[in-house]
Amino acid sequence: MKILTFLILCFASTARADDFKTIDGREYKNATVSRVEPDGIVLKTKSGISKIYFVELPKDVQERFHYDAANAAAYSTEQAASQAAYQMQQAELQRKVAEERNRYWTGEEPAKTPQNSILARAASVAARGQQIEVISHGAQVDINQHLALGNVTVVDFYADWCGPCRQLSPSLEQMARTDPEIALRKIDIVNWKTAVARQYNINSIPQVNVYNRDGRLVGTVVGADVDKVKSYVAQAKGSG
Repeated sequence: MKILTFLILCFASTARADDFKTIDGREYKNATVSRVEPDGIVLKTKSGISKIYFVELPKDVQERFHYDAANAAAYSTEQAASQAAYQMQQAELQRKVAEERNRYWTGEEPAKTPQNSILARAASVAARGQQIEVISHGAQVDINQHLALGNVTVVDFYADWCGPCRQLSPSLEQMARTDPEIALRKIDIVNWKTAVARQYNINSIPQVNVYNRDGRLVGTVVGADVDKVKSYVAQAKGSG
C-alpha cells in the first residue's frame, strides 16, 4: 500500500508543469517531473531534460517527493563507484590509443596485430566513410572504438521521446552531411535505466560530446544549443 501511495504521488507530480528553484538560486521554469530517483528528480523543460539532486533543493520539495537521505546516499555511492570505474577504463583506453599512435608515427612495430589494434579499430570506422552512425540503442558502447580519428567526432546522446533531442538532431546531421571533416555518432539512451545511460552517467539530454582529430574530448554541451556545439567543433578542428 505504501509503494502504491508513493507511485500515485509521483504520478500526480508529473501530471502538471511546475517551477523549481535550487538553494543556490538556479531556476527551472514550467518544468515537468518525468522521474523520481532516490537522490533526485528528473525534470523535463523546453531546453532539455535535467536531473536535480535533493540536496540542492529546499526542504519542502524534499518532503514533497519523500526524500530519504540514507537511501539517497547509498544510491549516490553506487553511481559514483560505477562512474569512477568507467573513467579509469576510459583513461586506460586513451593511454593505449596514444601509445599505439606513437608507435605508428615513429615507425615502430605495433605491439598488437592491426586487426586487434585499438587504434586500427577506431580508424576503421572513419575508413568506412560513414558520416552518421547510431552506435548504441541502450547497450554499453566504447566511444573510443567509434571515433573518426583524423576528423572531428560529434557524439549525440539522445532519446526518441525527448523533444529537444528531436529539435537538435537535424542540425547535427546537416553538419555531418555538409562537412567531410565531421563524423556524427548517435547514442540512443532509450531510458534512464539502460546500461549506456549509467555507463556515461547521463542525467540530461540532449548531451553532445565533441572530440578532436586525435580523439580527445574538447567539450560537452547539455541542451539543444547548436551554436555552442559549432563553437566546440571549430575548436576541435584546430586542436588536433
